[in-house]
Amino acid sequence: MDLKALKDIPSSFSLAKRSLMICLIISLLVTGGSLYWSFMISKTFTETTFVLTEDGRAAFARRVTSSEVDSYRKPEIINHAKTFHKLFWEFDQFSYERKIGESLYLIGATGKQLYLSLKAQGHYSTIESQNLVQKLEIDSIKIDDKSVPYQGVLYGKLKVNRVYQKSESVDKMTATFDLHNVSRTEKNPHGLLIENYNVKTQVIKTN
Repeated sequence: MDLKALKDIPSSFSLAKRSLMICLIISLLVTGGSLYWSFMISKTFTETTFVLTEDGRAAFARRVTSSEVDSYRKPEIINHAKTFHKLFWEFDQFSYERKIGESLYLIGATGKQLYLSLKAQGHYSTIESQNLVQKLEIDSIKIDDKSVPYQGVLYGKLKVNRVYQKSESVDKMTATFDLHNVSRTEKNPHGLLIENYNVKTQVIKTN
């Protein structure tokens, strides 16, 4: 029996253990690195999206995280308020039904009650029978977006005149309202709903 070969067995066994340990460490590092890389890639994709531009091209856009929503929300709130008021208050005899119908998707119960009240008072029938045009001139929109629901005030002038005539009546208008976050839909793309809507008008010109 070769005694030298017997002496080499422990050292060979130790070398095999070290080799296995090195292989295990390398495998763990590779696996951990792969998992981290996959996580970072998936995070990057969840934070980004593509949108179609007007000319049909795909544009790369960054997803807004929930912590960043408020910093982007105020322009949407102002636009929502402006869109509603233009639809609800600016029309002629041919467009009032369509425009008011669209506006009611942007406001809750108080808007529907106001519409029914104006209808009962004959406001829309007067617009139709006398061939009138009603326009809203918005002076300013003030929004408090520091708390939810958001609060808004709109200042403007409501003008009514007959088609092809220069004479008109002008009312000073102030509207106060709250805005609640709701689900975005095709008919309510801002994901906001106006509530507690209150309007005050004051005649400043009639002729």
